[in-house]
Amino acid sequence: MSSTRIETLVDEVQAAFDYRPDEIEDGLETNEADVLQLRKSCRLLAGAETLLEQGFYTLVIEASFVAIERVVEFKLLEGGVEPRNLPGTHPGVYTEAARRGILSGHVADSLQDLWRNHRAKTYYQDGLAARERAEKLYELASETHEYVVNQSAKKHECICE
Repeated sequence: MSSTRIETLVDEVQAAFDYRPDEIEDGLETNEADVLQLRKSCRLLAGAETLLEQGFYTLVIEASFVAIERVVEFKLLEGGVEPRNLPGTHPGVYTEAARRGILSGHVADSLQDLWRNHRAKTYYQDGLAARERAEKLYELASETHEYVVNQSAKKHECICE
């Protein structure tokens, strides 16, 4: 592998993202920004469940955190927030969710703490992914998903099984 090959691959990847793809992931065919975030959350949970069964705990932890954010963003968008106005930080998503009554202040604060203290540590530092941690976080993500979706007039758009 050479830096020239990496440069070529970077260019190829950039080109792949520069146009609308033909083969879109199942369930993500929508023009509605809120529904897209909801369905991304659904797909992340489905993937996390599969990866949990296979022992990929780091990926389960990452996907579970992201699934929580996507479903909260879904509800923010459904509530009238424009996509360009979504909070630009992970903690900001939870702060806005509490402000709008999607989550309680306590839950929002706890999710911020979990993200700050455990997601970042597991992903970037010396935190170790383990089965129990992955299972608990996946359970939290699934429960949060269901709770938020049940507040929605668009719960029929959820593609979770």
